[in-house]
Amino acid sequence: MKANTKALAVGTAATAVAAGAAILIRIKFKQSANVGRVRLNKFDRWFDTLDTAGNDYITEANLIEAATRVLGARGVPVDSPMGLELREATQRLWTEFIAPNAVGREGRVGRRELHSALAENMLADQIAAAAKLASIADAYFAIADEDGDGLISSGEFVQLLRNWNGVDYQESHRVFEYLDADHDNRISPDEWRSAIFGFFLGSERNHPANDLMGKVGSPILAPVEF
Repeated sequence: MKANTKALAVGTAATAVAAGAAILIRIKFKQSANVGRVRLNKFDRWFDTLDTAGNDYITEANLIEAATRVLGARGVPVDSPMGLELREATQRLWTEFIAPNAVGREGRVGRRELHSALAENMLADQIAAAAKLASIADAYFAIADEDGDGLISSGEFVQLLRNWNGVDYQESHRVFEYLDADHDNRISPDEWRSAIFGFFLGSERNHPANDLMGKVGSPILAPVEF
C-alpha cells in the first residue's frame, strides 16, 4: 500500500511538473513570437502615423483620432450608426491587441510596447487575430465605400489612406494597383481583408500590403482638419 501511495505521489508530482512546464512553454512562445524586421518596419511606420504630436508614445485617443479623420472626410457624424461602428471597431483594435501592454494611468504605448503588444496579442495566435481583424477591416471598408456599391474604387481608396494614415496620393495609387488582384479597378471586401491581414500578420518582404500605412521612409502628410 505504501509503495502504491508513493508511486501515486511521484506520478502526481510528475504530472504537476509536466503541466507547469507546458504552461511555461506556452508563455515563452507567446512572449517570443517572432516579429521580424519586416513587421518591425511596418509597425514603426504605423506608430509614426498615429503619433501626430511627436511625443514618442500613443494612446487609444490617437487611434480614435485617426478614425475620426476618416469620418470627417466622409462627412459622417461621429454619433451616427456608421460613425459609432467605426469607433467601436477602432476601440477593439486597441483593447484586443495593444491595451494589455499600455503603461501608466493614461495608457501610453511606446514603440517597444507596441512591438511587444502585437507580438504577444496578435502574432502569437494569428488565427484568432485574423478573426478579430476581419470585423475591424469590415468597418473601415464600409466607411471607405462612399457610394455604397460594395467595392472600394481607386478614388475612395486614396481618400481613405490620405485621411487615415497620411499617405500621399501617388503612393496610395501604387498600393491600390497592387492590392487590386483581379485588376477590375475596384477592391473587394476579400481583397481589403487580405490587405489588412497582410499588413498586420504578414512577414513577406516587399509585399504590397506592407505599405498600407505608407511606404517605410516616405513622408507622412499632416492630418487633414475638418
